[in-house]
Amino acid sequence: RKDKTGAPAPFHYAAAGHEEDALPALRAETWRAMEDALEQGLTRAIGVSNFSVRHLQALKQTARVWPPAVNQVELNPYYQQRELQAYCAEEGIVLQAYASLGGQDASKATTASLGGPLLEAPPVAAAAEAHGATAAQVLLRWALQKRIIVIPKANREARATENTRLFHFSLSEPEMAAIDSLDRGEAGRTCWRNDPLRMLQFE
Repeated sequence: RKDKTGAPAPFHYAAAGHEEDALPALRAETWRAMEDALEQGLTRAIGVSNFSVRHLQALKQTARVWPPAVNQVELNPYYQQRELQAYCAEEGIVLQAYASLGGQDASKATTASLGGPLLEAPPVAAAAEAHGATAAQVLLRWALQKRIIVIPKANREARATENTRLFHFSLSEPEMAAIDSLDRGEAGRTCWRNDPLRMLQFE
């Protein structure tokens, strides 16, 4: 959709009824449909994706089924979403991370501003060398030790197999702390960077 000037508005591709002020009710309505499916035995579990703490708090007010089984979000050492981690742990919501190895939508300048590719970050490289592991394995192990599910993408069978071999080593507390120090807050978010809705709070 376009505003009256003809220029794209923030919600220019949202369908009618999906305006910003309608989104909380739309999320609640969608969740009710999923609750119905669960209660009818059509699915074994229901969850959400890309929900912030505020989204979850609002949903909890109207939900019959609580908590969601999972909340799938972008999460890695550059973008740790610590408030969301704490809230989901408190509510019993499993976090599932995508972009565990770093998002792919960032420009070279943005990547440089974060300190370079996540796979090349010094604490990650140091841990990989110490444990005879790859940088990807270290990043995935970091998430698992925080009780976060990972779903890494792989283009080759060998890489997919490598991504499952995460249990022959453990990261020490100092190694975990060093990787934790890579957190860049909102600046570390690198997925959906070209989406005009990415920075909106949808309240």
